[in-house]
Amino acid sequence: MLNLVLEVNSYMKKFLTYFLIPCLILLAACSPDGESDTSDDLRSECGTHNGNLLDIGPEGGCYYINSSGNKTYVDRSECQC
Repeated sequence: MLNLVLEVNSYMKKFLTYFLIPCLILLAACSPDGESDTSDDLRSECGTHNGNLLDIGPEGGCYYINSSGNKTYVDRSECQC
């Protein structure tokens, strides 16, 4: 009986080490919407400008990402957040 308990304990340690802990680390690395946060600042969707999603940067600037992948700032009054 003790041998069976030790064997189950060994399987539980392997399960925790090789499956559960890595899964928890991956879940913690993802943001709530399922996408990783790869930007330098926390972005918050705040409306649109000419079809582009507006975001507010960490210092309060209102911008969108242009076709070249760069931030283009617009007047702060255009952001609704």
